[in-house]
Amino acid sequence: MKYFILLAFLVGATNCLGQKYVLIDKKMSMPVTYTDNVTIEHNYKGYFAVERAKVREVIAEIEKIAQKLKAGEKVDDSFNFKIGNTSFVGLRIPLARDERYDVVLSTDCGQVKSLMHLSDAKITNASNAYYINTWLKYVRNNLK
Repeated sequence: MKYFILLAFLVGATNCLGQKYVLIDKKMSMPVTYTDNVTIEHNYKGYFAVERAKVREVIAEIEKIAQKLKAGEKVDDSFNFKIGNTSFVGLRIPLARDERYDVVLSTDCGQVKSLMHLSDAKITNASNAYYINTWLKYVRNNLK
């Protein structure tokens, strides 16, 4: 009887669903964590939530944005698209000598909405690309 209960417990533990969200630290100082529910406390601590099933797609799209910024390619006037629960909103800001881009990511996790300012128009495109690539390296090194 003891073995049956132990076996039932082990089968139940291995068949449970995995965590739904990946929590990525915006400041790149804390490790990436996984959770089923995103809370206000996670936002307060500086985590950005991404659906675990869509994290690779989100990373691929961020890589494309970084490549365009680094190469100095013109991005559309503005863009707005969604991958899973994560929305990308970009705005082109024309200046006298060049153009800069402001990109904000947001994830709607039901009761909590996570925001991350990915690219700031106050900073040069090359500096924004450097920051994005550094952040991507941190994410890739910390994902399981």
